[in-house]
Amino acid sequence: MYSSFSPGTPEQWDGVNLETLLGLERIGEGAYRSRFNEDNRNRRVFGGQLIGQALRAAQGTVAGERLATALQVLFLQGGLVDIPIDYRVTLLQEGRRFSSRRIEASQGERRLLDVHATFQVPAEGITHALPPHLAVPGPDHLLSVGDLEAGGDPQFAGGNWQRMELPSLELKVVNPESHLIRKHDRPEFAFWVRLRQPLGDDPALHAAALAYLSDYRLNSAALTAHIPIRDGHSRYYVASLNHSLWLHRPCRADDWLLFSTESPAAQGERGLTLARLYDGHGLLVASASQECLIAGR
Repeated sequence: MYSSFSPGTPEQWDGVNLETLLGLERIGEGAYRSRFNEDNRNRRVFGGQLIGQALRAAQGTVAGERLATALQVLFLQGGLVDIPIDYRVTLLQEGRRFSSRRIEASQGERRLLDVHATFQVPAEGITHALPPHLAVPGPDHLLSVGDLEAGGDPQFAGGNWQRMELPSLELKVVNPESHLIRKHDRPEFAFWVRLRQPLGDDPALHAAALAYLSDYRLNSAALTAHIPIRDGHSRYYVASLNHSLWLHRPCRADDWLLFSTESPAAQGERGLTLARLYDGHGLLVASASQECLIAGR
């Protein structure tokens, strides 16, 4: 049973080691608790943490080599950063090919997240995949956003661009001048992202890390045709409402990943983004969709 800390006092995370953040304490049958919380800079828990930890909790109830294939996520309330999060896993299906779980995240009476996760026995079958929406340069040909000002381009001077990066990852935006400092002509956004600290070789951990990353910057595609990304936080309150992730093949979440995103619609203070996630070799490893609240401040 869990006994290493008081329910009211999460430990301090170093901000870099994602395996530590996603680690959970087992507190009962199908029940887990977070040891750390990541502040999204609004005094709320980063949604990627909630998704990644929910998948880790479900993985703890799935036997054998079954791999996560899909997550359907409903965000209910923002998580408070100073209270540990409890995850309750319910078995929905245990079939010959697939396992399905429901994961509920809460802080006392506050319900934060409702997730359905599916796992599959590895299998061979027909294969095809679409390329990225845009032709993009590789990460070696781009500056990290934290280095844009030091890169010498005067239009990025004084931008404090490193604030766009989480401490645990490195971000490289394709055509940053067309998205960060002015609005783009289309609701689409492409970027490379990589964890700063390597993970081990556990495929389940990489799947949870990919789930964590899948909530990062997806809503930018819904904003970029209306305002420069640098103005998003000051002009709008943005929050994830629901989120879906489909994992097509195992990948290393600590290598460069390309997010090729587009927003087909925005209306009624809601924006929808669709994303394709590629590894550094151009293989499509996952797809995602997210609807977010975009409310004027």
